[in-house]
Amino acid sequence: MHRLRLSSCLPLLRALGVVALLASPVSRAQDAPLPAPISEALQRAGMPPSALSLLVWPVDTPTPRLAHLATTPRPFASVMKLFTTGAGLLTLGPAWTWSTDTALGGPLSPDGVLNGSLYIKGQGDPALLQEHVSLMVNRWRAAGLREIRGDIVFDRQWLAVPAHDPAAFDGRPLRPYNAGPDALLVNHQSVVLRFVPDASRPGQIRVAMDPPLDGVELHTQLTIKAEASCGDWREAMDLRMAPIKGWHKEGLSRWSIQLRGPYPLSCGEKDWPVLWQGDGPGDLAARLLQAAWRQAGGTLKGQIRDGAWPENAAVWQRWTSPPLGSIVRDINKFSNNVMARQLFLTQATAPLPTGTDSTSTPSPATLDAARTRVSAVVRQATTRAANHTPCDGEALVLDNGSGLSRMERTSAMCLGEWLQVLWRSPVMPELMASLPITSVDGTTKRWQGAAGYAHIKTGSLDGVSALGGYVDGQSGRRQVVVAVVQYPRNEAIRPVMEAILNWARQDLPN
Repeated sequence: MHRLRLSSCLPLLRALGVVALLASPVSRAQDAPLPAPISEALQRAGMPPSALSLLVWPVDTPTPRLAHLATTPRPFASVMKLFTTGAGLLTLGPAWTWSTDTALGGPLSPDGVLNGSLYIKGQGDPALLQEHVSLMVNRWRAAGLREIRGDIVFDRQWLAVPAHDPAAFDGRPLRPYNAGPDALLVNHQSVVLRFVPDASRPGQIRVAMDPPLDGVELHTQLTIKAEASCGDWREAMDLRMAPIKGWHKEGLSRWSIQLRGPYPLSCGEKDWPVLWQGDGPGDLAARLLQAAWRQAGGTLKGQIRDGAWPENAAVWQRWTSPPLGSIVRDINKFSNNVMARQLFLTQATAPLPTGTDSTSTPSPATLDAARTRVSAVVRQATTRAANHTPCDGEALVLDNGSGLSRMERTSAMCLGEWLQVLWRSPVMPELMASLPITSVDGTTKRWQGAAGYAHIKTGSLDGVSALGGYVDGQSGRRQVVVAVVQYPRNEAIRPVMEAILNWARQDLPN
Protein backbone atom coordinates (compact mmCIF):
# COMPACT_ATOMS: atom_id res chain seq x y z
CA MET A 1 0.00 0.00 0.00
CA HIS A 2 1.23 3.49 -0.81
CA ARG A 3 1.85 5.56 2.30
CA LEU A 4 2.86 9.19 2.42
CA ARG A 5 5.14 10.21 5.29
CA LEU A 6 4.12 13.41 7.01
CA SER A 7 7.60 14.80 6.46
CA SER A 8 7.19 14.43 2.70
CA CYS A 9 4.60 17.21 2.69
CA LEU A 10 6.84 19.72 4.45
CA PRO A 11 8.81 20.89 1.37
CA LEU A 12 5.58 21.33 -0.53
CA LEU A 13 3.95 23.36 2.23
CA ARG A 14 7.09 25.46 2.66
CA ALA A 15 7.14 26.11 -1.08
CA LEU A 16 3.52 27.19 -0.92
CA GLY A 17 4.27 29.69 1.85
CA VAL A 18 2.08 27.91 4.37
CA VAL A 19 4.64 26.88 6.97
CA ALA A 20 5.40 30.47 7.98
CA LEU A 21 1.98 30.62 9.58
CA LEU A 22 2.53 27.35 11.39
CA ALA A 23 5.75 28.42 13.06
CA SER A 24 4.04 30.47 15.75
CA PRO A 25 2.28 28.64 18.58
CA VAL A 26 -1.43 28.95 19.23
CA SER A 27 -3.16 28.59 22.55
CA ARG A 28 -5.75 25.91 22.87
CA ALA A 29 -9.13 27.62 22.82
CA GLN A 30 -11.11 27.41 26.01
CA ASP A 31 -14.84 26.81 25.83
CA ALA A 32 -16.73 30.01 26.42
CA PRO A 33 -20.42 30.68 27.19
CA LEU A 34 -22.49 30.96 24.04
CA PRO A 35 -23.56 34.48 23.02
CA ALA A 36 -27.21 35.24 23.74
CA PRO A 37 -28.42 35.24 20.09
CA ILE A 38 -26.98 31.77 19.51
CA SER A 39 -28.13 30.38 22.85
CA GLU A 40 -31.66 31.70 22.27
CA ALA A 41 -31.78 30.22 18.77
CA LEU A 42 -30.82 26.82 20.21
CA GLN A 43 -33.56 27.13 22.83
CA ARG A 44 -36.18 27.93 20.19
CA ALA A 45 -35.05 24.87 18.21
CA GLY A 46 -35.31 22.71 21.33
CA MET A 47 -31.63 21.74 21.34
CA PRO A 48 -29.14 21.80 24.23
CA PRO A 49 -25.82 23.69 23.97
CA SER A 50 -24.03 20.31 24.16
CA ALA A 51 -25.35 19.51 20.66
CA LEU A 52 -23.29 22.36 19.17
CA SER A 53 -19.60 22.64 18.35
CA LEU A 54 -18.58 26.14 17.27
CA LEU A 55 -15.47 28.09 16.32
CA VAL A 56 -15.22 31.72 15.20
CA TRP A 57 -11.64 32.77 14.46
CA PRO A 58 -10.48 36.02 12.78
CA VAL A 59 -7.88 35.25 10.14
CA ASP A 60 -5.49 37.88 11.53
CA THR A 61 -5.40 36.77 15.18
CA PRO A 62 -3.52 33.83 16.78
CA THR A 63 -6.48 32.66 18.87
CA PRO A 64 -10.22 32.22 18.24
CA ARG A 65 -12.79 34.83 19.10
CA LEU A 66 -15.22 32.11 20.25
CA ALA A 67 -14.87 28.37 20.80
CA HIS A 68 -17.49 25.99 22.13
CA LEU A 69 -16.78 22.23 22.28
CA ALA A 70 -14.38 22.93 19.43
CA THR A 71 -12.17 19.88 20.02
CA THR A 72 -15.04 17.36 20.03
CA PRO A 73 -14.95 15.12 16.92
CA ARG A 74 -18.30 15.04 15.13
CA PRO A 75 -19.63 14.14 11.67
CA PHE A 76 -19.60 17.22 9.43
CA ALA A 77 -21.46 15.81 6.40
CA SER A 78 -20.61 17.59 3.13
CA VAL A 79 -18.45 20.18 4.87
CA MET A 80 -15.78 17.42 4.80
CA LYS A 81 -15.38 18.30 1.12
CA LEU A 82 -13.26 21.24 2.29
CA PHE A 83 -10.49 18.78 3.17
CA THR A 84 -10.72 17.06 -0.22
CA THR A 85 -10.87 20.23 -2.30
CA GLY A 86 -8.36 22.18 -0.22
CA ALA A 87 -5.78 19.38 -0.29
CA GLY A 88 -6.38 18.94 -4.02
CA LEU A 89 -5.75 22.61 -4.72
CA LEU A 90 -2.61 22.67 -2.55
CA THR A 91 -0.97 19.52 -3.89
CA LEU A 92 -2.22 19.29 -7.48
CA GLY A 93 -2.63 22.99 -8.19
CA PRO A 94 -5.58 24.92 -9.69
CA ALA A 95 -4.43 24.16 -13.25
CA TRP A 96 -4.41 20.36 -12.80
CA THR A 97 -6.43 18.48 -15.45
CA TRP A 98 -7.56 14.91 -16.04
CA SER A 99 -7.06 13.08 -19.35
CA THR A 100 -9.24 10.53 -21.13
CA ASP A 101 -7.06 8.86 -23.77
CA THR A 102 -7.95 6.99 -26.95
CA ALA A 103 -5.75 4.54 -28.89
CA LEU A 104 -6.17 2.71 -32.20
CA GLY A 105 -5.91 -1.06 -31.98
CA GLY A 106 -5.14 -1.50 -35.68
CA PRO A 107 -4.42 0.38 -38.90
CA LEU A 108 -6.71 3.22 -39.96
CA SER A 109 -7.27 3.14 -43.70
CA PRO A 110 -7.53 6.29 -45.87
CA ASP A 111 -11.27 5.70 -46.22
CA GLY A 112 -11.75 5.87 -42.41
CA VAL A 113 -12.00 2.16 -41.57
CA LEU A 114 -10.26 1.00 -38.37
CA ASN A 115 -9.29 -2.65 -38.75
CA GLY A 116 -9.20 -3.33 -35.04
CA SER A 117 -10.63 -2.05 -31.78
CA LEU A 118 -10.73 1.47 -30.37
CA TYR A 119 -9.43 1.77 -26.79
CA ILE A 120 -10.52 4.41 -24.28
CA LYS A 121 -8.63 4.80 -21.00
CA GLY A 122 -10.51 6.49 -18.17
CA GLN A 123 -8.37 8.24 -15.56
CA GLY A 124 -10.95 9.66 -13.18
CA ASP A 125 -12.21 12.81 -14.95
CA PRO A 126 -15.00 14.13 -12.66
CA ALA A 127 -16.48 16.41 -15.34
CA LEU A 128 -16.91 14.24 -18.44
CA LEU A 129 -20.47 15.16 -19.48
CA GLN A 130 -22.72 14.13 -22.36
CA GLU A 131 -21.79 17.18 -24.43
CA HIS A 132 -18.12 16.35 -23.98
CA VAL A 133 -18.71 12.82 -25.27
CA SER A 134 -20.31 14.31 -28.39
CA LEU A 135 -17.34 16.63 -28.91
CA MET A 136 -14.96 13.73 -28.40
CA VAL A 137 -16.52 11.54 -31.10
CA ASN A 138 -16.76 14.51 -33.47
CA ARG A 139 -13.00 14.87 -33.10
CA TRP A 140 -12.60 11.20 -34.01
CA ARG A 141 -14.61 11.82 -37.16
CA ALA A 142 -12.59 14.96 -37.97
CA ALA A 143 -9.39 12.90 -37.62
CA GLY A 144 -10.63 10.47 -40.27
CA LEU A 145 -12.32 7.67 -38.31
CA ARG A 146 -15.59 6.48 -39.82
CA GLU A 147 -15.99 2.77 -39.11
CA ILE A 148 -14.72 0.60 -36.24
CA ARG A 149 -14.52 -3.05 -37.30
CA GLY A 150 -13.46 -4.24 -33.87
CA ASP A 151 -14.84 -3.28 -30.44
CA ILE A 152 -14.84 -0.13 -28.36
CA VAL A 153 -12.89 -1.13 -25.27
CA PHE A 154 -13.07 0.74 -21.95
CA ASP A 155 -9.94 0.54 -19.80
CA ARG A 156 -11.20 1.36 -16.31
CA GLN A 157 -8.21 -0.03 -14.37
CA TRP A 158 -7.21 3.36 -12.95
CA LEU A 159 -9.51 2.66 -10.03
CA ALA A 160 -9.62 -0.24 -7.56
CA VAL A 161 -12.37 0.20 -4.99
CA PRO A 162 -15.04 -2.19 -3.70
CA ALA A 163 -18.20 -2.53 -5.79
CA HIS A 164 -20.45 0.44 -5.08
CA ASP A 165 -24.01 -0.10 -3.85
CA PRO A 166 -26.02 3.12 -4.33
CA ALA A 167 -28.65 1.89 -1.88
CA ALA A 168 -26.20 1.16 0.94
CA PHE A 169 -26.10 4.62 2.51
CA ASP A 170 -29.78 5.51 2.84
CA GLY A 171 -31.78 3.04 0.73
CA ARG A 172 -32.32 5.56 -2.09
CA PRO A 173 -30.46 4.09 -5.08
CA LEU A 174 -32.02 6.48 -7.62
CA ARG A 175 -30.72 9.64 -5.95
CA PRO A 176 -27.74 11.14 -7.89
CA TYR A 177 -25.92 12.00 -4.66
CA ASN A 178 -25.47 8.24 -4.15
CA ALA A 179 -23.38 7.79 -7.32
CA GLY A 180 -20.13 5.89 -6.90
CA PRO A 181 -16.69 6.67 -8.35
CA ASP A 182 -15.56 5.29 -11.70
CA ALA A 183 -12.42 5.56 -13.81
CA LEU A 184 -14.67 6.43 -16.76
CA LEU A 185 -17.39 8.44 -15.05
CA VAL A 186 -19.74 9.97 -17.61
CA ASN A 187 -22.50 12.50 -16.86
CA HIS A 188 -22.09 11.88 -13.14
CA GLN A 189 -23.76 8.50 -13.81
CA SER A 190 -27.13 10.28 -14.05
CA VAL A 191 -29.91 11.18 -16.47
CA VAL A 192 -32.65 13.81 -16.21
CA LEU A 193 -36.36 13.21 -16.68
CA ARG A 194 -37.73 16.45 -18.11
CA PHE A 195 -41.41 17.35 -17.60
CA VAL A 196 -42.61 19.90 -20.16
CA PRO A 197 -46.16 21.23 -20.81
CA ASP A 198 -47.37 19.92 -24.18
CA ALA A 199 -47.83 22.92 -26.50
CA SER A 200 -49.96 20.86 -28.89
CA ARG A 201 -52.26 19.51 -26.17
CA PRO A 202 -53.14 22.08 -23.49
CA GLY A 203 -53.44 20.52 -20.05
CA GLN A 204 -51.05 17.66 -20.85
CA ILE A 205 -47.41 17.00 -19.94
CA ARG A 206 -44.64 15.47 -22.02
CA VAL A 207 -41.79 13.58 -20.35
CA ALA A 208 -38.42 13.08 -22.04
CA MET A 209 -35.15 11.57 -20.91
CA ASP A 210 -31.98 13.65 -21.31
CA PRO A 211 -29.76 12.29 -22.66
CA PRO A 212 -31.56 9.53 -24.57
CA LEU A 213 -29.84 6.18 -23.93
CA ASP A 214 -29.46 3.34 -26.43
CA GLY A 215 -31.63 0.37 -25.46
CA VAL A 216 -33.68 2.25 -22.85
CA GLU A 217 -37.45 2.69 -23.09
CA LEU A 218 -39.35 5.35 -21.15
CA HIS A 219 -42.96 4.55 -20.21
CA THR A 220 -45.06 7.19 -18.45
CA GLN A 221 -48.57 7.12 -17.04
CA LEU A 222 -49.31 10.50 -15.51
CA THR A 223 -52.53 11.64 -13.92
CA ILE A 224 -52.73 15.38 -14.54
CA LYS A 225 -53.97 17.39 -11.57
CA ALA A 226 -55.35 20.71 -12.81
CA GLU A 227 -56.08 22.31 -9.43
CA ALA A 228 -53.43 20.82 -7.12
CA SER A 229 -50.50 22.83 -5.81
CA CYS A 230 -47.06 21.70 -6.85
CA GLY A 231 -45.53 20.96 -3.44
CA ASP A 232 -43.21 17.97 -3.21
CA TRP A 233 -44.47 16.50 -6.48
CA ARG A 234 -41.77 13.81 -6.76
CA GLU A 235 -42.78 12.10 -3.52
CA ALA A 236 -46.17 11.21 -5.05
CA MET A 237 -44.55 9.56 -8.11
CA ASP A 238 -43.62 5.91 -8.57
CA LEU A 239 -40.33 5.61 -10.51
CA ARG A 240 -38.80 2.24 -11.34
CA MET A 241 -35.97 0.92 -13.52
CA ALA A 242 -35.91 -2.69 -14.68
CA PRO A 243 -34.15 -4.83 -17.31
CA ILE A 244 -36.14 -6.19 -20.26
CA LYS A 245 -35.44 -9.65 -21.66
CA GLY A 246 -33.38 -9.66 -24.83
CA TRP A 247 -30.48 -7.68 -26.19
CA HIS A 248 -30.19 -4.36 -27.98
CA LYS A 249 -27.36 -3.17 -30.22
CA GLU A 250 -23.61 -3.55 -29.65
CA GLY A 251 -24.16 -6.04 -26.84
CA LEU A 252 -26.18 -3.63 -24.70
CA SER A 253 -29.08 -5.04 -22.71
CA ARG A 254 -32.56 -3.52 -22.84
CA TRP A 255 -33.94 -1.52 -19.93
CA SER A 256 -37.15 0.31 -19.12
CA ILE A 257 -37.95 3.32 -16.96
CA GLN A 258 -41.52 3.30 -15.69
CA LEU A 259 -43.05 6.46 -14.26
CA ARG A 260 -46.55 6.63 -12.79
CA GLY A 261 -48.41 9.06 -10.59
CA PRO A 262 -50.09 12.46 -10.30
CA TYR A 263 -48.52 15.59 -11.78
CA PRO A 264 -49.93 19.02 -10.82
CA LEU A 265 -50.17 21.40 -13.76
CA SER A 266 -49.07 24.19 -11.44
CA CYS A 267 -45.57 22.64 -11.43
CA GLY A 268 -45.07 23.67 -15.07
CA GLU A 269 -41.67 22.62 -16.41
CA LYS A 270 -39.60 20.49 -14.02
CA ASP A 271 -36.43 18.37 -14.07
CA TRP A 272 -35.94 15.14 -12.13
CA PRO A 273 -32.29 13.97 -11.98
CA VAL A 274 -32.04 10.20 -11.61
CA LEU A 275 -29.06 7.96 -10.92
CA TRP A 276 -28.82 5.43 -13.75
CA GLN A 277 -28.73 1.78 -12.66
CA GLY A 278 -28.24 -0.36 -15.79
CA ASP A 279 -25.62 -3.10 -16.01
CA GLY A 280 -22.88 -1.71 -13.81
CA PRO A 281 -20.65 1.38 -13.64
CA GLY A 282 -19.66 1.46 -17.33
CA ASP A 283 -23.18 1.00 -18.68
CA LEU A 284 -24.18 4.66 -18.95
CA ALA A 285 -20.87 5.52 -20.64
CA ALA A 286 -21.42 2.75 -23.19
CA ARG A 287 -24.97 3.84 -24.05
CA LEU A 288 -24.03 7.51 -24.30
CA LEU A 289 -20.96 6.82 -26.40
CA GLN A 290 -22.78 4.58 -28.84
CA ALA A 291 -25.59 7.12 -29.28
CA ALA A 292 -23.08 9.94 -29.87
CA TRP A 293 -21.00 7.83 -32.29
CA ARG A 294 -24.04 6.92 -34.36
CA GLN A 295 -25.27 10.54 -34.38
CA ALA A 296 -21.84 11.64 -35.66
CA GLY A 297 -22.21 9.24 -38.58
CA GLY A 298 -19.89 6.54 -37.27
CA THR A 299 -20.47 2.77 -37.38
CA LEU A 300 -19.37 0.02 -35.01
CA LYS A 301 -19.17 -3.63 -36.10
CA GLY A 302 -18.23 -5.04 -32.71
CA GLN A 303 -19.49 -4.33 -29.20
CA ILE A 304 -18.67 -2.05 -26.28
CA ARG A 305 -16.87 -3.86 -23.47
CA ASP A 306 -14.31 -3.50 -20.69
CA GLY A 307 -10.71 -4.48 -21.34
CA ALA A 308 -7.07 -3.44 -21.05
CA TRP A 309 -5.18 -0.70 -22.87
CA PRO A 310 -2.73 -2.39 -25.28
CA GLU A 311 0.86 -2.48 -24.05
CA ASN A 312 2.97 0.31 -25.57
CA ALA A 313 -0.05 1.76 -27.38
CA ALA A 314 0.34 5.37 -28.48
CA VAL A 315 -2.29 7.96 -27.58
CA TRP A 316 -4.26 8.81 -30.73
CA GLN A 317 -6.72 11.34 -29.26
CA ARG A 318 -6.83 12.94 -25.80
CA TRP A 319 -9.75 14.63 -24.06
CA THR A 320 -8.69 17.05 -21.32
CA SER A 321 -10.95 18.09 -18.46
CA PRO A 322 -11.50 21.66 -17.25
CA PRO A 323 -8.86 22.76 -14.71
CA LEU A 324 -9.15 21.75 -11.08
CA GLY A 325 -9.96 25.33 -10.05
CA SER A 326 -13.15 25.13 -12.10
CA ILE A 327 -14.03 21.64 -10.91
CA VAL A 328 -13.57 22.57 -7.24
CA ARG A 329 -16.12 25.31 -7.79
CA ASP A 330 -18.68 22.77 -9.00
CA ILE A 331 -17.90 20.45 -6.08
CA ASN A 332 -18.31 23.08 -3.36
CA LYS A 333 -20.98 25.35 -4.82
CA PHE A 334 -23.36 22.47 -5.49
CA SER A 335 -21.99 19.85 -3.07
CA ASN A 336 -21.39 17.25 -5.78
CA ASN A 337 -20.55 13.99 -4.00
CA VAL A 338 -19.29 11.89 -6.89
CA MET A 339 -17.01 14.67 -8.17
CA ALA A 340 -15.55 14.94 -4.66
CA ARG A 341 -14.99 11.18 -4.60
CA GLN A 342 -13.17 11.37 -7.94
CA LEU A 343 -10.89 14.16 -6.70
CA PHE A 344 -10.23 12.32 -3.43
CA LEU A 345 -9.12 9.18 -5.29
CA THR A 346 -7.08 11.21 -7.77
CA GLN A 347 -4.90 12.35 -4.89
CA ALA A 348 -4.00 8.71 -4.23
CA THR A 349 -2.17 8.40 -7.55
CA ALA A 350 -1.12 11.88 -8.64
CA PRO A 351 2.54 12.77 -8.01
CA LEU A 352 3.36 15.53 -5.57
CA PRO A 353 5.13 18.52 -7.13
CA THR A 354 8.91 18.65 -7.48
CA GLY A 355 10.59 19.38 -4.16
CA THR A 356 8.96 16.62 -2.11
CA ASP A 357 10.47 13.22 -1.45
CA SER A 358 7.40 11.26 -2.58
CA THR A 359 6.65 11.37 -6.29
CA SER A 360 5.49 7.79 -6.89
CA THR A 361 2.22 7.31 -8.78
CA PRO A 362 0.71 4.01 -7.71
CA SER A 363 -2.02 2.60 -9.89
CA PRO A 364 -4.78 1.75 -9.48
CA ALA A 365 -6.18 4.35 -7.08
CA THR A 366 -7.42 2.96 -3.77
CA LEU A 367 -9.36 4.45 -0.89
CA ASP A 368 -6.62 3.58 1.60
CA ALA A 369 -4.02 5.48 -0.42
CA ALA A 370 -6.36 8.49 -0.80
CA ARG A 371 -7.10 8.57 2.93
CA THR A 372 -3.39 8.41 3.74
CA ARG A 373 -2.43 11.13 1.26
CA VAL A 374 -5.13 13.68 2.12
CA SER A 375 -4.88 13.11 5.88
CA ALA A 376 -1.10 13.55 5.74
CA VAL A 377 -1.36 16.84 3.85
CA VAL A 378 -3.95 18.24 6.27
CA ARG A 379 -2.14 17.11 9.42
CA GLN A 380 1.22 18.43 8.29
CA ALA A 381 -0.29 21.78 7.33
CA THR A 382 -2.15 22.22 10.63
CA THR A 383 0.64 21.06 12.94
CA ARG A 384 1.94 24.00 14.91
CA ALA A 385 4.83 24.49 17.29
CA ALA A 386 5.06 22.54 20.55
CA ASN A 387 3.54 19.49 18.85
CA HIS A 388 0.10 21.06 18.73
CA THR A 389 -1.70 18.80 16.24
CA PRO A 390 -5.40 19.72 16.14
CA CYS A 391 -6.14 17.18 13.38
CA ASP A 392 -4.43 14.17 14.95
CA GLY A 393 -6.19 10.89 15.66
CA GLU A 394 -9.97 11.03 15.94
CA ALA A 395 -9.98 14.77 15.19
CA LEU A 396 -9.78 13.88 11.48
CA VAL A 397 -11.17 10.63 10.06
CA LEU A 398 -11.60 10.45 6.29
CA ASP A 399 -13.57 7.82 4.39
CA ASN A 400 -14.49 8.72 0.80
CA GLY A 401 -13.79 12.45 0.81
CA SER A 402 -17.37 13.57 0.13
CA GLY A 403 -18.88 13.61 3.63
CA LEU A 404 -21.58 11.13 2.56
CA SER A 405 -20.39 8.68 5.15
CA ARG A 406 -21.17 7.45 8.66
CA MET A 407 -17.43 7.30 9.39
CA GLU A 408 -16.04 10.68 8.30
CA ARG A 409 -15.69 13.22 11.08
CA THR A 410 -13.55 16.06 12.35
CA SER A 411 -13.50 18.69 15.07
CA ALA A 412 -14.34 22.35 14.67
CA MET A 413 -10.79 23.18 15.75
CA CYS A 414 -9.21 20.92 13.12
CA LEU A 415 -11.38 22.32 10.34
CA GLY A 416 -10.83 25.87 11.60
CA GLU A 417 -7.04 25.44 11.55
CA TRP A 418 -7.30 23.99 8.02
CA LEU A 419 -9.33 26.99 6.82
CA GLN A 420 -6.74 29.31 8.37
CA VAL A 421 -3.99 27.50 6.44
CA LEU A 422 -5.94 27.74 3.19
CA TRP A 423 -6.62 31.43 3.75
CA ARG A 424 -2.87 32.11 3.82
CA SER A 425 -2.05 29.83 0.89
CA PRO A 426 -1.63 30.75 -2.79
CA VAL A 427 -4.83 28.85 -3.64
CA MET A 428 -7.01 31.02 -1.39
CA PRO A 429 -8.71 32.82 -4.33
CA GLU A 430 -9.73 29.52 -5.97
CA LEU A 431 -11.07 28.10 -2.71
CA MET A 432 -13.00 31.26 -1.83
CA ALA A 433 -14.53 31.45 -5.30
CA SER A 434 -15.75 27.85 -4.90
CA LEU A 435 -17.75 28.47 -1.72
CA PRO A 436 -21.46 29.33 -1.87
CA ILE A 437 -22.30 32.94 -0.94
CA THR A 438 -25.24 33.24 1.44
CA SER A 439 -28.44 34.49 -0.24
CA VAL A 440 -26.60 34.62 -3.61
CA ASP A 441 -25.82 31.18 -5.08
CA GLY A 442 -25.15 27.49 -4.64
CA THR A 443 -26.46 25.57 -1.65
CA THR A 444 -26.86 28.76 0.45
CA LYS A 445 -28.88 30.74 -2.08
CA ARG A 446 -31.89 30.77 0.27
CA TRP A 447 -29.90 31.47 3.43
CA GLN A 448 -30.24 34.90 5.04
CA GLY A 449 -27.50 34.72 7.68
CA ALA A 450 -24.81 37.34 6.97
CA ALA A 451 -26.48 37.67 3.57
CA GLY A 452 -23.91 38.38 0.88
CA TYR A 453 -21.04 38.49 3.39
CA ALA A 454 -20.42 34.78 4.01
CA HIS A 455 -18.63 32.23 1.81
CA ILE A 456 -19.87 29.03 3.43
CA LYS A 457 -19.90 25.30 2.66
CA THR A 458 -22.87 23.56 4.25
CA GLY A 459 -23.68 19.92 4.91
CA SER A 460 -26.44 17.80 6.37
CA LEU A 461 -27.14 14.17 7.23
CA ASP A 462 -29.81 12.63 9.43
CA GLY A 463 -29.20 14.24 12.82
CA VAL A 464 -26.31 16.42 11.60
CA SER A 465 -26.13 19.96 10.20
CA ALA A 466 -22.82 21.73 9.65
CA LEU A 467 -21.14 24.70 8.02
CA GLY A 468 -17.61 25.91 7.46
CA GLY A 469 -16.08 28.89 5.68
CA TYR A 470 -15.48 32.61 6.01
CA VAL A 471 -17.58 35.58 7.13
CA ASP A 472 -16.74 39.25 6.56
CA GLY A 473 -17.26 41.13 9.82
CA GLN A 474 -18.70 44.63 9.96
CA SER A 475 -15.26 45.74 11.13
CA GLY A 476 -13.78 44.68 7.80
CA ARG A 477 -12.01 41.65 9.31
CA ARG A 478 -12.58 38.24 7.78
CA GLN A 479 -13.28 35.34 10.13
CA VAL A 480 -13.19 31.58 9.88
CA VAL A 481 -16.54 30.18 11.05
CA VAL A 482 -17.13 26.48 11.73
CA ALA A 483 -20.26 25.04 13.32
CA VAL A 484 -21.97 21.67 13.61
CA VAL A 485 -25.13 20.57 15.40
CA GLN A 486 -25.48 16.86 16.15
CA TYR A 487 -28.93 16.12 17.47
CA PRO A 488 -31.66 13.62 16.54
CA ARG A 489 -34.24 16.30 15.76
CA ASN A 490 -32.59 19.03 13.71
CA GLU A 491 -35.19 19.90 11.09
CA ALA A 492 -35.38 23.50 12.36
CA ILE A 493 -31.63 24.02 12.51
CA ARG A 494 -31.21 26.75 9.87
CA PRO A 495 -32.21 29.60 12.24
CA VAL A 496 -29.43 28.45 14.59
CA MET A 497 -26.87 28.44 11.80
CA GLU A 498 -28.02 31.84 10.55
CA ALA A 499 -27.78 33.21 14.10
CA ILE A 500 -24.16 32.03 14.20
CA LEU A 501 -23.35 33.71 10.89
CA ASN A 502 -25.05 36.94 11.95
CA TRP A 503 -23.18 36.97 15.25
CA ALA A 504 -19.85 36.45 13.47
CA ARG A 505 -20.72 39.30 11.12
CA GLN A 506 -21.50 41.68 14.02
CA ASP A 507 -17.96 42.09 15.33
CA LEU A 508 -17.88 45.81 16.07
CA PRO A 509 -17.36 46.77 19.73
CA ASN A 510 -20.50 47.77 21.60
